[in-house]
Amino acid sequence: MSLSLEGITKKVGRETHIDNVSLSFESGSRNILLGRTLAGKTSLLRLLAGLDRPTSGRVIENGVNVTGRSVRKRNIAMVYQQFINYPSLTIYKNIASPLKIAGLPKAEIDQRVRSTAEMLRIDNLLGRYPSELSGGQQQRVAIARALVKETDLLLLDEPLVNLDYKLREELREELQEIFETRAAIVVIPQRNPLKR
Repeated sequence: MSLSLEGITKKVGRETHIDNVSLSFESGSRNILLGRTLAGKTSLLRLLAGLDRPTSGRVIENGVNVTGRSVRKRNIAMVYQQFINYPSLTIYKNIASPLKIAGLPKAEIDQRVRSTAEMLRIDNLLGRYPSELSGGQQQRVAIARALVKETDLLLLDEPLVNLDYKLREELREELQEIFETRAAIVVIPQRNPLKR
């Protein structure tokens, strides 16, 4: 997969959130968007995902203009800073939810959920509910739900920022190992520690 932004500008009212940005991403690449708070990193992710439309410019995927294409019609997954899980569903059903929506066969869903949960070391938690988990475990569930889709584009909006230092470093190392086995484009915004 190839993905590029061509002259992307995003305005909200009179404010310019993104100004004439052009970027290119290739399959299997790991990309860091480094910037201060409110620099537009999340806005850029939302444009990449198709959650928002740019004021001007184009999003090109595999040579095709997908600027106006709904996020539901694109092969992407996004993980947010907050632990976003379905509270009334078990961990198994949380992870399986995008696969069920896609209409995959039960046997394939089961295999993918269990292997992804094992990869993130939450396979022993599949029968529990999000309220029974720690913050780190809940974020692992959110990441598993994104990874289980096996998408071409994986957007991680600072998913480790709300974890304590030890958990953050542990999960960062694990994710690097996981990304090595996948051909997806991975985009991760990070705050620049030198700027506020």
